[in-house]
Amino acid sequence: MKQNEFVKVVAAPDALQHPLYRLVETAVRAAGLRNSLIGTKEEVLAAAAKQNAKNRHFVTPTDGKAHYTDHLIQRQYHCVEINTDIRRRDKAVLFVFGGGMIIGSDAGDIGLSRRIAKEAGADVWFPYYPLCHAHDMLENVQMIYECYSGMLQFYAPENIVFLGFSSGAALILDLVTYINEQRDNGRQIPMPGLLIPISPGSIPVNDTERARMHRLESRDIMIPASYMEIAGEIMRHGRDIPEKYTATAHGDFRNAPMTHFYYGSAETLYAFAPSYAASYRRAKAKCVFHIGKGMHHCFAMQYFIPGCKPAFDEVMGLICRHFGRKGR
Repeated sequence: MKQNEFVKVVAAPDALQHPLYRLVETAVRAAGLRNSLIGTKEEVLAAAAKQNAKNRHFVTPTDGKAHYTDHLIQRQYHCVEINTDIRRRDKAVLFVFGGGMIIGSDAGDIGLSRRIAKEAGADVWFPYYPLCHAHDMLENVQMIYECYSGMLQFYAPENIVFLGFSSGAALILDLVTYINEQRDNGRQIPMPGLLIPISPGSIPVNDTERARMHRLESRDIMIPASYMEIAGEIMRHGRDIPEKYTATAHGDFRNAPMTHFYYGSAETLYAFAPSYAASYRRAKAKCVFHIGKGMHHCFAMQYFIPGCKPAFDEVMGLICRHFGRKGR
């Protein structure tokens, strides 16, 4: 990637020297977790539906470890606000989960949201956006947009951080494009204070992106390149969706706040990092790419994997420093 006044590339903490990391990597590869994303569109959707039926749906948390408020978005979707203090704070994180737009959130995401809230000293808003089994990508973006609009009733925009992983990272980047589109149409919605997309994907639109994907996928333990080829059809859901919302790396990033991308150099979706960098340069928006040498998809959010916690701590430190807190 070319660096200039807008784009910077730095190393992220990796886990390659941790004695247990290679064992975990080998176990994940042996388990064949990425196999559920291999096949025809119908086969991939059927596998995801089977997984969702087990335990991936909205349930109001009842663990008593935080205060939870369920905000009903567009009269049908849920967004859980997690407060670890006795009252709402003046800072918040909009945290968006991943799953290729077809796999729902599990109970662990609420636990992760609670951890983020405690470490960042902020409220966390966690949206259960509609999946692309019955919805298109633009509907997802519009739902997240309404969540953010609701947050602006309680927090100054500069005190809101967008954080997402995998397809959730793509969604927060699509949200920047959508905010710009709304602004162009006269609806003045401010940008948040900071963006942190972890391993965002995109639909390939040219041979260069496809070649990068196929070079990387032999090293990827989670995401096959073939899924990114059918994901566009899944995310359009038979509708005429503007390409900028599926080929997210080619979105409209004018006015974007400082953005910290995280990628592992051994993940298929790292293929889109140069395209995101080029789009940010064109928009004259500043970003930093944190690259974990030899690391896998979304490693920076997986603090529970041996050796990955330093990268997670670094992400939390970025949020804390943005909020003016003494963090990691």
